[in-house]
Amino acid sequence: MAKLSTKSLAMLRLVLIFLVNAVSRVAAINHCSSHLFTVNDTSIQFTKEVVNQEYAVLGQFKSLHCCAKGYRSIEWFKNGKPYPWPGDVSTLILYPEALNQTIYTRHASSVDNGNYTCVVSNETIRLVQQMSLVVQANSPDAPLPTYRPKDQTVELGHTARLYCEAFVGNLGLPDVKSDISWHRVFEGQLENVYEGSQQVIRREDDQNVGAILELTNVNAKSYGRYLCRIEMGNSAHRLEMSAWLFGPPIKAEDSSSVFMQFLAIILACMTFIVIIMIYRYAPVWRQMNQKKNNQCRLDPADKYNIPTRP
Repeated sequence: MAKLSTKSLAMLRLVLIFLVNAVSRVAAINHCSSHLFTVNDTSIQFTKEVVNQEYAVLGQFKSLHCCAKGYRSIEWFKNGKPYPWPGDVSTLILYPEALNQTIYTRHASSVDNGNYTCVVSNETIRLVQQMSLVVQANSPDAPLPTYRPKDQTVELGHTARLYCEAFVGNLGLPDVKSDISWHRVFEGQLENVYEGSQQVIRREDDQNVGAILELTNVNAKSYGRYLCRIEMGNSAHRLEMSAWLFGPPIKAEDSSSVFMQFLAIILACMTFIVIIMIYRYAPVWRQMNQKKNNQCRLDPADKYNIPTRP
């Protein structure tokens, strides 16, 4: 019985390891197939936010992603060296099931530290995405930013999408969790965002946590500053990142049109003043001209009192 139970435990352990690896691999696939930009365009482009800073913990699963569409080929480089890499350069390998958009390692190593570059291209266009990977001995004490939200300019009636993400690592205790949320900053105070939808995204066994804030049908009240807050365990371990949502700037043609309208109003006012002056002083000018004409018609002898012959 003791031998059977030992074998059963060993078998259960192998099954659990297999399931964990399978879940991690499925997560690697799903990362580039979910929460994508809603753009109805088939041209070559990245399909979600480009994360430029990545972290990992020694000995744990790690994957890097280059989510794109409309490409013919994807190439990966580490510190300028093309894939595949020998073991002393990097332990990350391609994941074909993700259409080569993902490279991963089951056990992150110190040799994996470095700068990775993904190049997607077709016949005419070449896009480059760069990311830095830092492998740490332990999980961080406070959230580390992996993607900072970007300021955006969005027209009225359109949709705005803000994203933030941080690396929190393995928190260790089941009752210690990481929280993430978006807030609107108004007059120095944080307000809940009601008109938008928030989606929390967790990857790498919850070591990375992010949140999408999507504001549909943007109106004038939507413009302003938004803050992403990430907490680990308690408010003492907090990370805050913010971004501004702007309306489109006034176009040069619009400003010239306003100037032309203003100039037209000035000219109309001046014309009106000239008409009033003509109407007011026309009789005076007429009398002055009449007197001048009468003086011209006088006999020179009468005009200068020259005596005439009898």
